[in-house]
Amino acid sequence: MTALPGAALDYTLVIPRDHLPGLHWYHTHPHGESHQQVLDGMSGPLIIEGIDRYAPEVAALRERVLVIRAIDIEHDPKAPARRARVEVEQSPCGESHDEVDRVFTVNGVLRPQIAMQPGERQFWRIVNAAPDRYIDIELPHQRLEVVAYDGHPIAYHDPDHPTRHVNHLLLPPAGRVEAIVTAQAVEGRSALRTRCVDTGADGDPNPGMILADVSFSRAAPPPPAGAARLASDTHTAYSHVDLEQLQRAPPAFIVAFSEDKNGFYINGQKFTADGPPMTRARVGAFAHWRIANNSRELHPFHIHQAHFLVYLENDRPLPDPQWLDTVNVPVGGSVDVIMDFTDPIIRGMSVFHCHLLNHEDKGMMAKILFE
Repeated sequence: MTALPGAALDYTLVIPRDHLPGLHWYHTHPHGESHQQVLDGMSGPLIIEGIDRYAPEVAALRERVLVIRAIDIEHDPKAPARRARVEVEQSPCGESHDEVDRVFTVNGVLRPQIAMQPGERQFWRIVNAAPDRYIDIELPHQRLEVVAYDGHPIAYHDPDHPTRHVNHLLLPPAGRVEAIVTAQAVEGRSALRTRCVDTGADGDPNPGMILADVSFSRAAPPPPAGAARLASDTHTAYSHVDLEQLQRAPPAFIVAFSEDKNGFYINGQKFTADGPPMTRARVGAFAHWRIANNSRELHPFHIHQAHFLVYLENDRPLPDPQWLDTVNVPVGGSVDVIMDFTDPIIRGMSVFHCHLLNHEDKGMMAKILFE
């Protein structure tokens, strides 16, 4: 739906009672203008409550929602000061030698303060709302206890192993993570950072920098007392699915990203608003797709209305397959996924695209018709 200049739209969002809980986000999506509007900040987090149904320990923890956006400093006279403020790494990061023209804010603030008490556990929900930049988040000398990726609780498909402990985590544009963070036991300081991300020979610079300062102090506000509200039992408990046969079968559909000086393509085609669907999918089924990257830069693949299991990268099994809705596709490589089209609420004409929105705006998007 499009709001014309000076007009307004009213939405009624009906959340199914069995909808999985987790962190989602919303943003404007006008083809040709998506990149600029999201860069200007037209986005926000959307949380479906009830994550404690799958990770009960988070119910009593302080929750922080961290929306990480990029700001354009290419023509900003204060650009050197802004780069210095977030301590942009000067060492080479990948093959791009372009000037760093983006720095990150957290909830609209450049390098804000996050306070924790020594030993405190907090529940952080992080979304990469940048239109065209990756972040590889880490809190040095700390581990993130991940509860959900891309609004999808790990425990839903793997109740025996409901969390993952990681030292750092790559979030492509549109990627989300929900994790328990434990403060160090003694007073001190640290920093939430993004590490260098090599985006390829034709990619944009993504050097390391500081996202936020984190202080561990007994003067910080104490953790909330008592347990938060618990989720309703109407949420689907768990889903055990055997996808091995489908994983071994040839892909039913291949998505090939490519680019040249004239634009960006999926399977050699640029998106057109009045064009037919590139593929069709039957609601109620799983499907094996392969996403290939025939270019010299990273591309994050995203599909609307569905999650998928990522289990192969460059034809090699991943050690810890996860369910996502946005996945990084390596330079000159591929990922294999099992699409989950079983939710009966999926319907109609939809899209999949590269979530570097300047690429999507220039043609790297295609239609899918759910039947």
